[in-house]
Amino acid sequence: MNLGDSSFAVLLVTFNRHELLCQILRSIQEFNWQVSNFIIVDNGSEDETSLILKEFESSLSLSIISQNENIGHGAGLAVGLDYLKANLPSLEYVVFLEDDSIPTAGYLDFLLAKIQNSTYTMISSSGSLVSLGKRKKLIPSDTEILAADFAIFDGAIVRFQDLLKVGFPVRDWFMMFDDFEYCYRIRKSGFSIGVVANPYLEILHEGWGEGTSHSFIWRTYFQSRNFTLFIKKYFTLFNLLDWLILQSKRLLGGIFLKNGMLVFKMTILGIRAGVLGKTGKSLDLKTLKEI
Repeated sequence: MNLGDSSFAVLLVTFNRHELLCQILRSIQEFNWQVSNFIIVDNGSEDETSLILKEFESSLSLSIISQNENIGHGAGLAVGLDYLKANLPSLEYVVFLEDDSIPTAGYLDFLLAKIQNSTYTMISSSGSLVSLGKRKKLIPSDTEILAADFAIFDGAIVRFQDLLKVGFPVRDWFMMFDDFEYCYRIRKSGFSIGVVANPYLEILHEGWGEGTSHSFIWRTYFQSRNFTLFIKKYFTLFNLLDWLILQSKRLLGGIFLKNGMLVFKMTILGIRAGVLGKTGKSLDLKTLKEI
């Protein structure tokens, strides 16, 4: 397969992970993928990310879109997809590569072969089925594609022409639950989502931390807020009951964590913010105070 084919693009959103980003880009350089359309959205990084991007810009033919601030991963994807819509409106496929996931040489060939031989709009490396108050993680065999209700952006390939009909990820939720909302919207539009076992990608999931980290605390707030915004946007009895069950589980489970009372507080604050319709970066990530 010709990886220089202009029918597909690679899109990566990055923020303050210059060491991992360097590792990923150096690996891609060694793979000699020669991707024609490699888009990187720098989400307002404050570390050495800009220097890393300059180092690889020429050799990897990067198209770099620099944001003034961190607008969140989903919004960053939307910015990159806007760029592709404006510059490559006939594009067939987009591969989402994240700055905390390490690909190996066969990654692109694997994803392109999977989606070209299927009818799925999105194929990801991890996903689940949704039932009332539960999420069942899908574990496909090495050869099958399992139909999913929800899949993560990380390690996914999508049909770009389908996304033009669905629209792009929500832009004002900052972080968390935007992938769930987008998958819901994909399925509401009549398209399907699949999950495969991808042996060519190591997903690190560094963002959540160890369960009691500072990152985990503020992500808990946005997860609860955006889940609540989701219910308001797509209100059904099933979605409401699903929200009640899962939020209750999180509230009770959070109490038993090391920073249990703080997790409990962030969950309550997040729910309240969602009910009030707050969007964007409504919490100061350092002080954990609402803005």
